[in-house]
Amino acid sequence: MNTIQKKVSSIIIVLSLSVSVFPQTTTQTEVSAPLWLKEVRRAEIVAFGAFPFAMFISSFGVDTYRFFTHDGNMLYAPWPFNLGGVAEKTQDELKTTVTVAIGISLAVSLADFLIVHYKRRNPPELPPNQPGETPIIIREPLSYTSK
Repeated sequence: MNTIQKKVSSIIIVLSLSVSVFPQTTTQTEVSAPLWLKEVRRAEIVAFGAFPFAMFISSFGVDTYRFFTHDGNMLYAPWPFNLGGVAEKTQDELKTTVTVAIGISLAVSLADFLIVHYKRRNPPELPPNQPGETPIIIREPLSYTSK
């Protein structure tokens, strides 16, 4: 490396270290989002998380449907049962697979929303504390002296 490259690299290193050394002086106020926005975000996360599993299920379902509509021809067998040389899916079958997967993931997201909404509206009723039910725990410091 020539001297110019060394100087540039040392300046970059010093600047990157200095940015992490100086603390942040402004205080950040935490703004809470409204509940409906949190619910929409949760539904989105659940839908995107369920999509790969839904895609696997719908792909297996469409493959099984193809297998039975072609009179059990092994070229159309679903994934774990095919031996290679399978017939490729048509564009319509691929669209159907993706559409069914999207529907399944949205159904899972809707089910999650309904369960959370029900639990939020109907919290479990805890029995009231009765006198004498709370155990008394006496904590004493450890003694390091021998008796």
